[in-house]
Amino acid sequence: MGFSNGLALASPHRILFNVDAKNPKCYSGSGTTVTDSISGTTLSLNNGAAFSNGAFAFDGSNDGLKASAVIPGMDFQYTQEFTLEVVAKVKETGAGFLINNRGASDGTQNYRGWALMTSESHPNTIIKGIVGMYKDSTHHWVGTDCTAADFTNIAYEKWCHIVYSYAGNGIEASLFLNGVDKSDYANPPNDNTDVIFDASNVADTINYDSDNLISIGVDSVNDSSYASYSDIAIARVYDIALSPKEVLKNFNSVRGRFGL
Repeated sequence: MGFSNGLALASPHRILFNVDAKNPKCYSGSGTTVTDSISGTTLSLNNGAAFSNGAFAFDGSNDGLKASAVIPGMDFQYTQEFTLEVVAKVKETGAGFLINNRGASDGTQNYRGWALMTSESHPNTIIKGIVGMYKDSTHHWVGTDCTAADFTNIAYEKWCHIVYSYAGNGIEASLFLNGVDKSDYANPPNDNTDVIFDASNVADTINYDSDNLISIGVDSVNDSSYASYSDIAIARVYDIALSPKEVLKNFNSVRGRFGL
């Protein structure tokens, strides 16, 4: 499966993508080539992105880690479960992608895909997970975020285990910080469920194509957009919605490594 360090992960057979900076199956410790240990797809550390103290370091300007090809199975729709998981130390109070596979405009939809990111600006910075697109001058997102207070107290300038779990029903999405559900359910980000489903309750289709390359630390479409000033040690994608118990299991598997 491509895991090391004795990790006891939840549902390892449902992991579609796994990059761990300390896993020799993912990174040798030098050079610019990183490998997804599940699919074997290579990613490239671009524009000066570095490896430091067991993590990939991004300076928030234009560097990032980008896949060389589309990885099958991650064209998630509103009706599909999935989970995004990272271990990161966020060093900024602005907007930046931790992991995403957004596509450029195809003439009908823009920002097509999913993401786990920081958003807004100080003192209102949050972490949020989203899936959807921008269409007809309207946000078509399903997502959730944490509060600005939880970002500051739990994630800012600290190692944090961050998980966005989406249940695939257009409604249920949860954000976990260090194994605890910290979703700000009262204030979902750009949640326009009413335009996602038609009158017959059929969900719209998110268009994916060759633009939808997984990227870590920067926008998948534009290297100068949404660059994250952060250290990212682990990035993982599941094709199921991890339960709270499963999220906690994954947190417990890495907390010692990061002093959490």
